[in-house]
Amino acid sequence: MKKNRSPYFPLIISFILLNGILFSLKNVFEKNGIDIDFIMVANLILFIITLAGFALQQKGLRSPNPNAFVRSVYASMIIKIFICLIAVTVYAFLNKEKINKASLFISMGLYIVYTVIEVGTLITGVSKSKNA
Repeated sequence: MKKNRSPYFPLIISFILLNGILFSLKNVFEKNGIDIDFIMVANLILFIITLAGFALQQKGLRSPNPNAFVRSVYASMIIKIFICLIAVTVYAFLNKEKINKASLFISMGLYIVYTVIEVGTLITGVSKSKNA
């Protein structure tokens, strides 16, 4: 494999694979009453905010000031949590009577998957960084 891959490569591949898995299991989800559309939108939102947060962290990693990296990690985490909170609140407000808990739990699982990939990629970047 190529050693000079973009640090965003694992996130992009994960998004593509997760979408493929979700799309291929669409009938199974619908048969079990799980809202696949919500999960697909949640996957897209999580991908976008993880990508934005990772970009912020990469910028902090390149800074000679170690405090800039710590601030970027905290800022990324806070932004991600608030966007997820807003998305769940909007979903709950629009679907007062029929909140699909299984879809919410699957989306929380996707959040964990993206966080693990982000942290793993970030650890690799920190170990290669001159400023670490």
